[in-house]
Amino acid sequence: MNLTVKLYGTLRKYRPDSAPGALHQPFTISTPENLTINDLMRSLNIVDGAVNATAVNGDAVGNDTILHDGDAVTLFPPAAGGK
Repeated sequence: MNLTVKLYGTLRKYRPDSAPGALHQPFTISTPENLTINDLMRSLNIVDGAVNATAVNGDAVGNDTILHDGDAVTLFPPAAGGK
């Protein structure tokens, strides 16, 4: 199946070298069926604790969400700063 993935902030360093386009742009990745967001993060070598929030097709979801062909996945790192 094909997924569109958008990585924000510090997560951009996990973008595959083979993905065309600029670091801030979404990229398409081919994956096995019945993949979860946790599986996707492992396949991108994203370390535990690096992702604070996830969305699929614009809706906030948990990391155990099963993905489907054509889904748009967005991964957000923890926010920093403030008092």
